[in-house]
Amino acid sequence: SYSEVSAQVDKLANGFAARGIQSGDRVVMFISNRPEFITVLFALQKLGAISVPVGTREQGPGLAYIVNQCGAVGIVFDDDLADRIPDSTTSPQLRVRVSTGHATTNAEALHTLDGPVVPTATVNEEDCACILYTSGTTGNPKGAMLTHFNIAHSVIHYEVTMKLTKDERGALAVPASHVTGLIALIAE
Repeated sequence: SYSEVSAQVDKLANGFAARGIQSGDRVVMFISNRPEFITVLFALQKLGAISVPVGTREQGPGLAYIVNQCGAVGIVFDDDLADRIPDSTTSPQLRVRVSTGHATTNAEALHTLDGPVVPTATVNEEDCACILYTSGTTGNPKGAMLTHFNIAHSVIHYEVTMKLTKDERGALAVPASHVTGLIALIAE
């Protein structure tokens, strides 16, 4: 239900805040199309943190480049992708590591996150909400910053041009980390 998702988002936001994630921090989301993608995304938004969704096809060197290039201080990842996560030598600023599954020696388990209640961050519409990286087919990937205004405007565009109503439903058949999955389906 919506109330269950909201409670999970609050719990994760509290847990991320207790681990030092704050407004303006960049957190990489290396998560496949699963419910945790949505709850982590909204928990980061609640804190005013900047989400950096990365497609799960990305390999270790490319992921390390993205983590370092955007200055990510945290990463949330699927268990089966753990071998691609940059280590502390490669990405020393990456201080928060959270697995969507089981805890490891290098990562906490997402379901164990909790902390004192934190208020929803106040953000400006021109603040960066999300950074999406290009595929990097012509060189290193480039980060495109989306503001809260960009996202809200795109959602309105989808609603108006496609004549969507609150009764519409969609299937997330593309990666959630891509702009269509993130904006047209999740944010919509």
